[in-house]
This record gives sequence, structure tokens and C-alpha cells, in this order.
Amino acid sequence: MSTPTPQLIRVERVDDLPVLWACLHRMGVAELLDRRYPKHHLWLGEPSFGEVVCVWLCFILSRGDHRLSQLQPWAKQNLLTLEALLGKTVRPLDFQDDRLADILSAFPQAETWLPFETELNQRSLRVYDLNALRFRLDSTTANSHVDVVSEEGLLQFGHSKDNDDLPQLKVAAAVLDPLGMPIATLVVPGNSADDPLYVPLAQQVQQAFGKGGKTYIGDCKMAALATRAYLVSTGDHYLCPLSEKQFSREQRLELIRRLRQGQQAVQPVYRPKDDLEDEEELVAEGFAVEATLEAKVADKAVRWKERRWVVRSLAFAQGQEKQLERRLGQAQEEMERLGERKQGKPVLSAAEMEQAVAAILAKHRAEGLLSAAVRTTRQERTRRRYGNRPERVMVEEEHRVRVVRQEEAIAEAKGELGWQVYGVNDLGLSLAAVVWGYRDQYQVEKGWSRLKGQPLSLTPMYLKDERRMEGLVLLLSLALRVLTLVQWTVRRKLQQSGEPLRGLYPGQPGRKTSSPSAELLLTAFKGISLTVVAVAGHLTVLLTPLTVLQQKLLALWDFPADLYQRLATFRFSQPPLVLSEP
Repeated sequence: MSTPTPQLIRVERVDDLPVLWACLHRMGVAELLDRRYPKHHLWLGEPSFGEVVCVWLCFILSRGDHRLSQLQPWAKQNLLTLEALLGKTVRPLDFQDDRLADILSAFPQAETWLPFETELNQRSLRVYDLNALRFRLDSTTANSHVDVVSEEGLLQFGHSKDNDDLPQLKVAAAVLDPLGMPIATLVVPGNSADDPLYVPLAQQVQQAFGKGGKTYIGDCKMAALATRAYLVSTGDHYLCPLSEKQFSREQRLELIRRLRQGQQAVQPVYRPKDDLEDEEELVAEGFAVEATLEAKVADKAVRWKERRWVVRSLAFAQGQEKQLERRLGQAQEEMERLGERKQGKPVLSAAEMEQAVAAILAKHRAEGLLSAAVRTTRQERTRRRYGNRPERVMVEEEHRVRVVRQEEAIAEAKGELGWQVYGVNDLGLSLAAVVWGYRDQYQVEKGWSRLKGQPLSLTPMYLKDERRMEGLVLLLSLALRVLTLVQWTVRRKLQQSGEPLRGLYPGQPGRKTSSPSAELLLTAFKGISLTVVAVAGHLTVLLTPLTVLQQKLLALWDFPADLYQRLATFRFSQPPLVLSEP
């Protein structure tokens, strides 16, 4: 009796798609989008607006590619997996690039996006049991190779840390602390100032979480008096460093001099101990002064007391001291080389050398810290008689620069390094809370790195329509939410249990971690495949068994243990012969 030969029908890479879909389902993204963006009468196919967006988000998060043209062929390759996740018939045509472009164009409508964002924030707060008391505000830019369309458009030339030679748009966001999850996003022209963006961001946050009792943390651009006054008027708090516009350099130096003269006491800030036996590590020191401020908000006078913490970070001071010593060393070396004689190098006169010395001191900001004097030496040399020329005595001048370090001035300059002034209106906030609260500002930068680089890859943008560019930023902000929640949920569970996770790092099975990144967690599911075979006319779906690590991760996320196995038990709507077609 012959055994029927199995016929391979289809193989699909499932990888992390069920995890991502389960996270989006828990957030209610598709449901909330469908409530605000219903299908119009020309919409074809069973997947709804929200479901198409969620499939697109899964593709972006799993493949790190937001190009519209890539989703349809990918959907064709993963048709069975998508059908099982959505629980309905799916066509590759449901994800054509024209439909995706229409979705991006629909997103930026304020009357639909803002209510959706508010509902999404409220649901996330409830489902994940988040504490919405502290928010961080920041902005960044995203470049494009597309030409500037008009003076009123999004793409404009402006200051950028990335590339000033390319037009850009500006993205501002409010993120929930300590997750770093974006909860409000603004897209504005690339030449917009940062200062006016913080009040609209705070208003969006307040729309979702209410006014009063919240703390907003930002950089010195958030310290504009209008921003601080607005937050005070709504009963909220702020924490931000004050620039020289709000607290001049002379004011800061005067306070530092009082401290050095023994007229001001300081409070220390120590790093929290991981173990009771660890030695105390001093990280900062500082003191407070108070000022009364007044400003108008909506034609109403607002008056409040601000506490200004003058803080010296030891690590910051050490870094600045190294930079100062490097500048002084470079200045000294350049000045001492002025008198060297080399072939092809012009010989400077004493006056020219003094001008060069002044330029070098200014270039390295070393005036008053280094003193330099041009010294001239004269030497007589006898030139022998040659031909009709008689013997002559020549006087040759040589100019050298002598550099002297002004150690007393350098020591005074070093004493002024590492200081920063922070403004707060919460008078009960301690120095340690100010220091550690602002130091966590790097969480916003991590989000920008994900948004602009891997895995979301906002830049470079492959779009030409500015409205779609804005829609793409909003779409990727949803993807960034997923990454932060995937990461935060596992980290919280690991901290609660006190048991680190093993097996995440390739080639290092014994390496432990209690703070894995979302990218590392999702990579752990790479290689899971769904295989369809036909045996004696019967269709069988096989799935790669989950490892112990993968099962543990599902438990940490509180996802069902059979999350992947459900794919194998789904009754697909299409016959095997159709499924095997390319």
C-alpha cells in the first residue's frame, strides 16, 4: 500500500505578526479608527479602514519599511496569516498603494484625528493601567529630497541637526513618562520656531487627561514665559532648564561666586543604590533661589512664584573641563607652531604673528586663559664674498610665540562649568526630583531615533504630497506607541518578579537582562513559519513550535498561550489550488 506524497502548497513567514496584531487589538486601534474614519460607499473588500491601517502598521514594525508600494506584494505573500489574524477574507488588492495614499491624506483632518487620538490615549491608560501625571515635550525635524512647494507649505528650509541643505518638516510630540509613548503629535512647517509648539501640545494632552496636577518636562525652548504662564494658569507644573534669555549668564555667575565665597550652602544628590553595601556616589549638587513672575494668558494676568534650582552636575562639569583643556591645548599648539620655518610656508613678521595669535585665542575661546607674547631674537650672520659681491654682515630676525597658562583664571573658569538653572513652579519638588526628572529626557530622544531611523525609517521620505507626509508622521506615531508598550510591559513584569530574562541575545544564551528593547523582544519571534500541505486531498496547516523563551514572552505580555496555534486552526476561505498560485 503506497503512502500519499504530501504536496507543499504554501509557506509564509509569520514571525512577530501575531504579537503585533494582538497589541494593536488590545489598544483598540482598528475599532477607534473605524469609529472616526468609516468606509465610504466606494470602499471594496472586507477589511475595514482601521484593519487596513493595522495590517500596514504590522508590516512597518516587522519589516522596517513604510513605502506604500511594498505592502501589497507583502500581503500577497502572507495572505493566509492575514486572513487568520483578521478572521475574514483578505485580498492583496485591499492594500494597494492608492488606498494607502488616501488613508494618509485622511489622517491629518483635525476634526477626526484629534478625537481619535484622545480616545486612544484614554483607552491605553485604562487597559495598561498607566499613570498619566508626567509628560515630556520635545521636537525634531525630518528631511526630504522633495523641492519646496510654496512658502506656506510644510517643507521649508530651517535649522536642523541632520542636514540644513535639505528642506524639512518639524515634528513635535508629547510623550508619557516614563514609557516614552507619544500621546500627542504635531506636524508643522520646517522653519517654525519651537517655542510656540509647546502650548498646543499641552492643550492636546489636557484634552485627553484633563487639567491640573500634571507635570510637563521639556528643554530650554519650553521655558518661554508664555508657556510657563499657560501651564500655571491651568493648575499644572513645569520643569525645564532656563536659557540665558530667562536667567542671564551674569545672574548665574553671581550666584556661583556667592557659593565659592562660602555665602551659599549646597544640597548633594547621590545616585540611588542598587545594593545597600554600595558606596554613595555624588552626582550633583545645588541650591535654590526664588522669584515672582507675572504674565498674561488670554488677557488675564497670571502671577506665581518660581523656584530656580542652580545645579552642578559632576559628570557634565568633568566633560566641560575636558573640552576646555582640549581647546587650550589646541590653541597653545597652534600658536607655538606659528614660528616654525617650513618649505612653502610664509615667514610672518612680528605684527602678523600677533594678529595670528589674537585670532587663535578668539577661535578657541581662550582669551584671558592663555597669555601669549611674540619674542624676537636677532642673529648676525656673515655672508662670504661671492663674485663681485663683497663680504657682508646680515642681521636675521626670528619670531617665536611664548605661551603661558593663566592657572588662576583657568581654575576660576572651571569652577563655573557644569552649572545649569532649572525653573519649577512646584515648590514642593526636591533637588533630587529635579535632577532625576530632567535626566530622563533622553527617553524622548530614543523615540526620535526610532521614528527617524530603525525600525520606522521616517527619513528619507518617499512621498511628494505634503498632506501625505503629515499623515505618514501620524501613522508612524502609532507604530511608536506599539513599540513603547511592547517594551514597557515586559520591563515592568521583569521588575516586579525580580527575575531577569535569558536567551534574547544571539550567541549569548546565558546573558541576562531586565530591560530588553522592543526590537530585541520582537526579533525573538523571527523564524516562525506557517506551512500548508495537502495529503490525500486534505489540507493541513503546520506551524513552527514555539520555544520556551517565546512562550515566556507571551506570558509576560498577558497574551494567550495559543496565540500562534490559532493560525493553524483557522478555516481558510480559499481552496488549496488558489493558495498555491504565486
